Amino acid sequence: MNRYAIGLALLFAAFAARADFNNGVAHYVRGEYEQAAKIFLPLAVNGNDPYAQRFLAEMYAKGQGVEQNHEEAAKWYRSSAEKGVAASQYKLGLMYRDGQGVPKDMEYAYAWFSVAAKQGNKLAPTALGGLDGQLSEQELGEAKKLAEEFIAKHGEAPKQRTEGMDEPLKQP
Repeated sequence: MNRYAIGLALLFAAFAARADFNNGVAHYVRGEYEQAAKIFLPLAVNGNDPYAQRFLAEMYAKGQGVEQNHEEAAKWYRSSAEKGVAASQYKLGLMYRDGQGVPKDMEYAYAWFSVAAKQGNKLAPTALGGLDGQLSEQELGEAKKLAEEFIAKHGEAPKQRTEGMDEPLKQP
């Protein structure tokens, strides 16, 4: 009976988390960013939800419902990217390319763009092409090794909520 109760509690928690996430997205789409942030933050921290982390990163990057903070955005993009969210991998690549919220590092930019491209992110191949000529031959070799490592570690999308989640976020 105890196992049954625990299983039921876990199932209920999963449905509640999904409902909370969907509620957060609804607030985000309506431009109710403070409400969305209140929903996404516990899901990102306690639930370790990669898509809540992605939304939170975007909100910190743009100052939507939270104070704009590129370091905090990079932290949440990285957490989401490491769990396989291609849009976050692409955005983290941009942050490394531009030195925004993280130290400027073309090798890391190349690696994150490569992972995102491997997962089908439509913007990543162009971003990779934009790095042509910005890396020496030796740096490019190191970047390719790093990309292979990242693809092996982070090159698979999360098993839940993938439909439509790797597209750019629409603004109201």
